[in-house]
Amino acid sequence: MDTGYGGLPSARTPGAAPTQTRTYATATSPAGSPGTVIIGAGIAGLACARRLHKAGHPFLVISENIGGRICRSRDGRVNLGAYYVRADYDHVNQFVRLGRRINTLRTLRHDRDGAYTFLDRRVLFHVPQAMRFLTMLLTFRRHYEVLKSNCLIMSQAEAIRSDPYLYDLYRQPAVEFIRQNRLKDIARHYLTPSLHGTAFSPPEELSAFILLLTALPFLVPIYEFTFRLDAMVDGFSHALMRDSVASITQHDVGYRINTQSSGSLVADRVVVATPPHVSQRLLGLPDIKGPACAHMFELVGSLREPFSRADINLFSGSDPTLAIARQPDSSILFCSRELAPDLDRYLTSWEVIEHKPWSPAFRLKGHALLECRLTPDLYLIGDHNICGLEDAYLTGLFAARQIVRSTEASMAEIRGSLQGAALGP
Repeated sequence: MDTGYGGLPSARTPGAAPTQTRTYATATSPAGSPGTVIIGAGIAGLACARRLHKAGHPFLVISENIGGRICRSRDGRVNLGAYYVRADYDHVNQFVRLGRRINTLRTLRHDRDGAYTFLDRRVLFHVPQAMRFLTMLLTFRRHYEVLKSNCLIMSQAEAIRSDPYLYDLYRQPAVEFIRQNRLKDIARHYLTPSLHGTAFSPPEELSAFILLLTALPFLVPIYEFTFRLDAMVDGFSHALMRDSVASITQHDVGYRINTQSSGSLVADRVVVATPPHVSQRLLGLPDIKGPACAHMFELVGSLREPFSRADINLFSGSDPTLAIARQPDSSILFCSRELAPDLDRYLTSWEVIEHKPWSPAFRLKGHALLECRLTPDLYLIGDHNICGLEDAYLTGLFAARQIVRSTEASMAEIRGSLQGAALGP
């Protein structure tokens, strides 16, 4: 059987059942051809679509849902997916409405010794560790800002490899980083609860890069937010098709995309912007990072002491409860590893308004580093390497710019050929 990237099959597979082939018109597409098909409408897929729309490039987005990990509760009161944005999300923050700033001093951490805030004797006992880690975090942030700029002109994987400092952190286990830099106490009391509540994973399962990335809120303000989907898709909402993709196969002139409900269509280029496990199935990717799972519950009720004293509650790595966030309207976001958590431990009374399982929520475990441009006309974008809304957005921008540049180069070549033919011998 003919194969493409990672075992991507040819559309001429013997014995394959015939499928209905369709073309879908978009406002920018000539002759009804979609030109580029984007599979997935999370923040990366939407960023790619928006950039293509601005360039007047024909495209179609196919996705089961719009927003991906940005998931608002049905009553609109709380995010049940991505919960906060950092102040340095220069692209993403154009399409969100900022809410409450998450105050470090209004965050309680819990371990077997009790509850404590950021300004606790635990820090005073370990000032040298805290200062050492702060210096490392400042260094990481400087490199990370350069990385984000580079991601606009090169693939994310290439940008990481181009910085030896970041590339080493990407491959170094977090526990080794902690041990090497003598950060055991600060890691236990501060870094581990933060990882537990935001990455849903202990340091033993993560890289030093992820450890430092999740610690950036110690330096950069973070905010609850509401996604402004209408602003994000302004001008191309008609190019969004609700469906799921069963398979992608190579075709004589591009790729055939086989959907679950709408038949199949052929496109010149494909951008895969799905969660990593879906991308692996569609593309035959050899390796992806391991999963982190969680259950998100929107509750109404009354928190017990000491949980009622804080806006955010974080827990030690051994606790099945990941985080509790009390909302400004007094509703509660409860995040747990368990499908049926012991809510009575935390609340005197409660009612579950909505439950959102994430299996997985994202993939962070391991050191797989995936390229964006798999073939000249096949792209992989999203949070396969770095899990963050801004980082995913940048992968979408990079893919779109490569597509626009490639298309313009092809058109220039065609115009040159036509001019040459017109002049004749």
